[in-house]
Amino acid sequence: MSDKQKRQFLRLPTESRVFIELESPPPGSLGPGKVARCETLEVSQGGLRARIGESVTVGAILQVGVELPGEDEPFYLVAQVRWRKQDDEKPGYWVAGFEILHSMGSDIDKWQSALQVMDVSARPEDS
Repeated sequence: MSDKQKRQFLRLPTESRVFIELESPPPGSLGPGKVARCETLEVSQGGLRARIGESVTVGAILQVGVELPGEDEPFYLVAQVRWRKQDDEKPGYWVAGFEILHSMGSDIDKWQSALQVMDVSARPEDS
């Protein structure tokens, strides 16, 4: 069975702005940690693929903010880096796959609802 056949959710080629917290702020600090601004290449209910300007550690669990087109507010999520590779199309950049994790206080339920609507809209109608 191919990876594509194993996938639970439809992947949508959606470009949107993403903010990834690469490092948490020091204890007691009020400001953000080290945050990278990047773009998605694909999104699904269970994850996303993004182009990022620096390498991320596979297995790392990171805070992610995603601004989807047509949505008023960004989605604040927790995601684990599942894989990463150098970007063939854009030298000096990386492409990484993130699995969205269920986490208290995150927008995972809103994310999944929004992506479910996008999935339905993207699927061809049965004849």
